[in-house]
Order: sequence, then C-alpha cells, then structure tokens
Amino acid sequence: MNLSAALFSPAWYITFNLLFAALLVLSLFFIHWQQLFEDTGLQHRLGLALVVVISIWSMRAGISEGLGIHFFLITAVHLIFGWQLAIWVIALALVGMVWIGKEVWQGIGINAFVSAIVPMLCTYTLWRIQEAKKLYNPFAFIFLVCFLGAIVSIVASGLLLTWLLWASDAYTMRAIFEQFWIYVPLIALPEATLNGIIITGLIVYRPQWVRFFDPEKYYR
Repeated sequence: MNLSAALFSPAWYITFNLLFAALLVLSLFFIHWQQLFEDTGLQHRLGLALVVVISIWSMRAGISEGLGIHFFLITAVHLIFGWQLAIWVIALALVGMVWIGKEVWQGIGINAFVSAIVPMLCTYTLWRIQEAKKLYNPFAFIFLVCFLGAIVSIVASGLLLTWLLWASDAYTMRAIFEQFWIYVPLIALPEATLNGIIITGLIVYRPQWVRFFDPEKYYR
C-alpha cells in the first residue's frame, strides 16, 4: 500500500518523515557493525533483499487517486535481518522508488510506516507471543509468525491507512471502504503465501540466515 504525499498537508508528511528519521538513527545503535562489515554473505543478502523489495513495490496497482496497493514482503525481510537492518532496507527501497519516479521524497515517512513499520510491529508481536508460549516448532514459526503475521500486517496497515486518509480529510470513510477495503482480502492471502514460501525455504535449507529462527530451539 502506498500513499501520495499530495493527499496530506506538510505538517503530516513532515511529522512522519521526522519519526522515520528518528527510527533510522535509533537503529544505528543496535546494528552489529562488526558482523555487517565482516560477513560478505550478509552484505550480498541485504543487496538482494533491496533489489527484490524495490521490484515488488514498483509493481503496484493504482486503485484511487493518490492511493495504490502492492505486496509488502516486509514480514520475510524482518524475520531474516531483524528490525535494525530491515528498516534500512526499507529506507533504501523508498529512496530507490523516489529515484525511479514511483514516489516523491515527501511521502517516504508515511509510506514507511504504512508499508513497513506497522507490519514489522505485527510480526514482532506474534513472535513474542510464540516465544512466551514456548511454541518451538518449525510449523508454528511458519504459520503463526510468518503466515499469520503477514495477514495481520496487511490488516493493520490498512487500518493505519484508513485513519490517515480519514483524519486528513483526504477521503470520506465511505469512499475508503468502497475503494480500498474491498481489495484487502485479495492481497492478504497472496502476501502471506509469498512470505511463507520464502521463510519455509530458508528455515529448511539456510536456517542460520533467519535471525528470528533459532535452530537449537526449533530442531531439538
């Protein structure tokens, strides 16, 4: 999902840009810099993830003026790299979208929260629930954290988008439901399937690449 900055007054997009910038700065204190500099494989995976995210986000459908819909892929990116690196993949992907003419810089913050930050919070919450319940089973990780996490992310992102459009008087609530929410079920299941396929393949063949997946716990 993406929003055009033209739908909002400067106060809206400046606020979200500042919040996103603050999160980027905060992430710098939690990145494992030595690992990042020494692990060339991790660097290659980050580069590949960036290219894939830009490609996926550029394939969007415009459903109304200033409002589009696309796959996120953020659930998989978050589970693989953790929030510290995932947030920079998001930032660079949005800069790439600006560079290719799909976005404008004013909308980076708003679209980061709608398409990435909120989905990451949903995924992390479900992972914490699984950890609290000690559901250390690969299928629980795939279906509860990844598959369900992707679906919940789409819904939560839609709720944030709905609030933004309504609070800024960009669209009426009726128009939002008629022009946007009818598409949410159509994208939620494919989004979950896409993320599930990626994570399933990785935890089978390269479980060490998935930061949130501990093979010693799940493959006891």
